[in-house]
Amino acid sequence: MDVLRLLCWCQNVRPDDLSSISTETERENLITLGLIKRHQRSDTLLLTNSGRAFLQAALEGDVPNLTLSYHDAAIERRVRLSALMMTAYHAGINVFTITANSLAEPSTLFITAITRSRGHNPWGSARVGAIAHLGSTYYAVHYIYSGIGRMAVNDELAAFHNHTNFGKDTQRAFLFAGASYADIIEELKARDEKRDAKLIRYSEAYRGLHYPVHLLSCDETGARQLQIMAVPDYRMKLAKLMLRSAYRPPPEDAPAWDAIYQNRPFVIGADMNLRRIDAAIASAKKRGCLPISLAALDAQGDAVLLRRYKDTGYAVIYKVTESVLTELFGHPPSLYLPPCTQYLTKKGAVVDAPLIQVDRKDRGSPRK
Repeated sequence: MDVLRLLCWCQNVRPDDLSSISTETERENLITLGLIKRHQRSDTLLLTNSGRAFLQAALEGDVPNLTLSYHDAAIERRVRLSALMMTAYHAGINVFTITANSLAEPSTLFITAITRSRGHNPWGSARVGAIAHLGSTYYAVHYIYSGIGRMAVNDELAAFHNHTNFGKDTQRAFLFAGASYADIIEELKARDEKRDAKLIRYSEAYRGLHYPVHLLSCDETGARQLQIMAVPDYRMKLAKLMLRSAYRPPPEDAPAWDAIYQNRPFVIGADMNLRRIDAAIASAKKRGCLPISLAALDAQGDAVLLRRYKDTGYAVIYKVTESVLTELFGHPPSLYLPPCTQYLTKKGAVVDAPLIQVDRKDRGSPRK
């Protein structure tokens, strides 16, 4: 059922991206049943009309109304979005939303494509791919890749505010997602001559946005990062769990620090807000207390943080351990996988699938 739902929301998904929740045999069975099909040119899977009808019945009509396009650019965009969706799905975030109002609930993600294809486009020219609600913050999610082009910052901010208008104290930030942290950073380094006052490169937006900007790799590490960011006040909680009795609160005039540890700044970097880490280092340098202590996931250190901060002498990297995450989450850390049980509808009923009728001539010769 989740394979069918993901194909319904994402439209084009690479088979390998579904291998974490289904076997090749299960996907072949869905093809045989006529619920999904292969798109040969893009090597992706699609939901068929029969599959959509089945889902509409099973989910009582709570499915997105998306227009399918076979243009290469549209397929590439959907494949990228599906990688983001799978990352959020494995983080245990509710990705199966069909209205922006669903974002009022915590740990949700809404893809903007759902309401872009219904006549009036409330997103205008904004390129935001999704809005996520994690902890107490709303995130505008953009998928970053080489050659992504430019964005109109004012249009992005207007669309973001209009769809997260949940009160004057609403906390907002940006998530720049990509295939890997390295891919995102490489694109954010790009600079060229400014040709249009309205359209700017993502690298320029990254440097100039007043909102926090987090990087997100669309893989297991990214899913764990999202799980952490979904915990309210995760920075303070992680700092206290990691430092225990050695925890000291940060000074009020150092907003980029999360604690004081052995007379040096302690910073939570597991949310991959590199600009905040840079600000913490800058203030520590000014006060003469480098290197800072930086806490992150092991894979984040290997991918970015060790080379960027430890090798330069700016930080000592500390690993956020499984035992710390167990205390933070209230259970051992694990990525979400669908349970091996019957799918239940919102009313708690099983889906009634009629027996498949097999034509007599395909049954083979009777036993003698």
